[in-house]
Parts: sequence; C-alpha cells; structure tokens
Amino acid sequence: MIASPAAPFTPIQGKPIRLEERQLTDEICGKFGYRVAKHGSDIIEVADYVRDGTIVAQKLRWPNKQFRCVGDARGLPLFGQQLWRQGGKWIVVTEGEIDALSIAQVTDGKLPAVSVPTGAAGAVESVKQNLDYLNTFERVIFAFDMDEPGRKAALECAEVLLPGKAAIAQMPRKDANEMLVNHEVELLKEAIYNAKVFRPDNILHVSEIKPENRAAKETWCYPWDQMTDFLMGQRSREIVMWTSGTGSGKSTIIREIVAHHLEEGRTVGMIMLEESPEETLDDLVSLRLGKKVRAIRSQRELNKLRGELGRPLLEVVADDLTDEEYMAARNDLDGSHLYLYDHRGAADYNNLLNRIEYMSNSLGCKVVVLDHITAAVAGMMSDEPGSERLLIDELMKNISSLCQRHGIHVDIISQLRRMPGVHYEEGGRITADALRGSGSLGSVPDLIVALERNRQDPDKDRANTSIVRVLKNRFMGNTGVAAALRYDQQTGRMTSVDFTENPDGSIAFDGVTPSNPFELLQEMPNA
Repeated sequence: MIASPAAPFTPIQGKPIRLEERQLTDEICGKFGYRVAKHGSDIIEVADYVRDGTIVAQKLRWPNKQFRCVGDARGLPLFGQQLWRQGGKWIVVTEGEIDALSIAQVTDGKLPAVSVPTGAAGAVESVKQNLDYLNTFERVIFAFDMDEPGRKAALECAEVLLPGKAAIAQMPRKDANEMLVNHEVELLKEAIYNAKVFRPDNILHVSEIKPENRAAKETWCYPWDQMTDFLMGQRSREIVMWTSGTGSGKSTIIREIVAHHLEEGRTVGMIMLEESPEETLDDLVSLRLGKKVRAIRSQRELNKLRGELGRPLLEVVADDLTDEEYMAARNDLDGSHLYLYDHRGAADYNNLLNRIEYMSNSLGCKVVVLDHITAAVAGMMSDEPGSERLLIDELMKNISSLCQRHGIHVDIISQLRRMPGVHYEEGGRITADALRGSGSLGSVPDLIVALERNRQDPDKDRANTSIVRVLKNRFMGNTGVAAALRYDQQTGRMTSVDFTENPDGSIAFDGVTPSNPFELLQEMPNA
C-alpha cells in the first residue's frame, strides 16, 4: 500500500453496493463505510478509516489488487473501530477489510470485527498503536490469513497484548471471506468462537508434561570414585566450570576426564586454545602410556645439546619411551572418536561457536571441552569498558543454548582474578566470585569445581595433591571438598587419595576414608 502525503484531503464519495464476488451485502458494506466509487476510468473499492467521527484516511483498492492510501496514513485506527465502543466482551481482528466485513456479516453484526490497515506486514505496529483500545476487550481474537505471513503475524500480535487476552482462530481455508464465499458460515463461526487462547510455546499446563517430554539425560562416571560419588557422576545437558590457580591442574584433570570418555567409547571435541593439537595429542598419548611424552622428548633434546657442547648429561627422570609404543598408543587414539580444534593461535567468536555446533550436531560429540574461556574472547575485546564481560556473557549464553539443544556435556576452564590476600598457587581458598571476566561464569554453569593446591608445600606428596572443591552444584546441592587427586610426576597421571577435613577446614591426607556424600546431602540446602 502506497501512502500519499497528508495534504488537503477530501474523502472520495461512492455508494455501498452488494459485492457479489465477495458475497457481502450492501447493508454490511454501508455499516462499515466500504463503498464502490469511480476514480478516473477505474471502478475502485474505498474503505474509510475514521477517528473521532472524522474520515482521516481512505484505502483504495483497484481491481488488479493494487492499493493506495489517501489522507493522513500516520498511526491509523483499525478499520471499523468507530463502530464498536470500548470495553466489550470479544473483538475480532483480521488482516484485511473484506475479512472484517465477512465476520461481522456471519455474526449478524453482533461480534465486533476490525482489521489492520496494512495487512500482515504492518500488523504488529498497528496493534501497538491501537493497544489501549484493544486491551479494553476481554478477548481479542486474531483471524489472520492461514498462510505463513498471516500465521506469523498473528503470533507476534498476540505477544503484544496483555497475557491471557489474545486468541488465534484456525480456519480450514485461507481466510474468512473465502469461507463465506464457499458457504461455510457455520464452520467460520466455529473457528471464531472456538479460537484458542494464545499461550507462548514454552508455557505448559501441568497436564501437558508427559514422561516423553523430559529431555533425556545420560549419566557417566568420573575417572575417580570419590568424585563420581560426591557429584553423582557427570551428565549430558550439563555445563561444568573448572578453575584453579596457575599450574594447579585444570588442564591435567580435563585431559584425564577426556581420556576416560574415549576409553568408554564416547565422542569428544576438544578446543584447547593455549596449546597446539599436536601437544594435546601427545598429552593424551602420555595418559595411555603412563609416560610423560613431552617431558621425555624435551630431556632427550636437552641432553643431545649438552653432548654437542661437551657438557655432562643430565640425569633424566625417565627415558624408556620407544617409537613403537608411542605409535601403538597413537594408533589407538586414531581409532577413537576424538576431534581437536586447530585454532593456530586465533579463535574468532562466531567461528568458535560454529565449531562447537559442528562438533555436537555433525560429528556427534557427546562432550565438548573449552580451555579456556578467557582466551576465547581475548582477541575480540575492544577498548570499551566491560568489553570482556559482555563477550563472555554472550558466549556463555550461546554455549548454554547449544548444550540444551544438542544434549551435550560441556567442560569449560576459567581463569581466576586476583583477590586481595589470597595466594592460589599456595593453596589459597577459591570462591565463586573469583572467576575472572563475568558474573555469567558463576550463574550459567550447573557445576563450578575449583582445584586448590599448595605448590610450595615442602612435602612432595602434598605439593602434588589437588583438593577438588565444589563451589556450586545445581544438580544435587551438596558443595565442599569432593576429592583429593595426586599427580604422579613419573607417569603424569592423577589418582585419588584418601583425605579428611579438619574442623578448621584444612585437609589431612592420612588414609582416612572421607565422609559419605549422602550424609553430606542431608546437611546441605537444596540448590
């Protein structure tokens, strides 16, 4: 519809006549101010738009279905609005004037019917402009065309109204007038009077919640019984945030968990932004062999150099790795369902999300690992204050959506921000508010797990033992120390060790079995 300028406006005259092709009577046309007039050499149909008793605009319709609006087309009232006083019971809103006339005719003028002036494309804006009027009715029924634009516009208009006020009619033909022309008057009235109250798709009545509606969740064990018992395993559709001080075992524990998934046949995607795919692969080979591949190779290279310089060779920790056993472990990994993201030092935000989507949707990854989220947004930050926080918020929101949409489990590593007086590398207590970058790092994940280790402890065993502290547990509610994991410098593996928690909160590794997690649950509030 082409709107003309709001220059001096003289309404086009004409007369209401029976529209045979539309099966509309001259009485109903006259009531609404819908007339036929001669315009130049054309016979056109004219629809009046009335505000405060004055025709402010007219919509002209040519036989070839071309439309034009004359008069003031800004903020038009609804067509027919002047006929129905506010505060009625029901009102029907259609996509066009002809459909409003059809509904008024089949209900003998007893049911208020109006139409938006610009069809489906401008329906939402028109409803917003006339919202005060529509909200005075108990029920507003949208009887738009049954094509895709009409259905979409009806839903969008229903969202604008007060909750519980809108209803949407479902008609067996394209529109109301088509039903009138085909003498389906009773069916049309049924469609209007039986229109269902609009309710957003994500609002369910309790009776609609069936067992088959419940999103299926898989549960898996951790590599360590302590953690499996405390956390009741790990699950699909779950986000776990891992954090610790620098060098306290975040990536190490993640690789142990990945190796465990692979051994049990699950498909895993790894996005390790601070190491190359080759380094990740060697570390996973190390776990299979119980030998630190990268350390052994570095020792060999260093001793080779010292030999060339005529210096005495260093006494190596271990050097029993053979090419044959490395290739055997590598072949085992090649046969697993493992996919690595080759970022090569750069990770565009959208590219990163697309890769997670591809891993889960196309490759069938049950588990996706992101190490770490700060690195994921580092190259995209601007100089604007709060840039990092906004990027992390958006990334976490999208990862959460992916997690639920594809039913995947996501492990994310986060760095810590410095807290006054807390020395994480010396076993300082970690709290959820120490997560660096954004509040969404604490609010979005289902679990937050911190690793605490005093790397400076003079006791070698204690210096290599990480306390696994659960800071948030949406699934079970229990928080606190879940396990103690000791890193073996020879094999590169992490194994659980018994611990006790003293009254002052310190941890003793004295061989005493930890408290039963089910007993702890009774003492913890619900999540």
